[in-house]
Amino acid sequence: MWSKAPPPTAAEGARIEASKVGPCMACLSLVVQGLLDIEQVFVGGDYQHTKSGNSRRGHWFGFCLCVWHHRRHPFGNNTFAQMREKWGPSLMDGSRTFHETYGTDDELIAQQTYINEIRQAA
Repeated sequence: MWSKAPPPTAAEGARIEASKVGPCMACLSLVVQGLLDIEQVFVGGDYQHTKSGNSRRGHWFGFCLCVWHHRRHPFGNNTFAQMREKWGPSLMDGSRTFHETYGTDDELIAQQTYINEIRQAA
């Protein structure tokens, strides 16, 4: 997505890259809720920048989403119905449904920060 926002700083760029190669935050939310096995968490994906009103909050305020949770692209031979049944709704199903299922933007950002810190310490 093209933006008029300034490019990320070195620290913001490092966060974005670390996030994109890690686990999907929506998948992890399902694990925490006991709805998905850890082995079924997708690793690697898109960096979802969050908004306040209709403005992006900045490069620091984002988290990783797999292509199912971000863009509603099914994996493998799964149908949309199978993906939705197993991995829940996509952001493309509506922001309200997405956040009711996985948590607020701020909760997902905090989860991403925590995961990045754990992965960096390992």
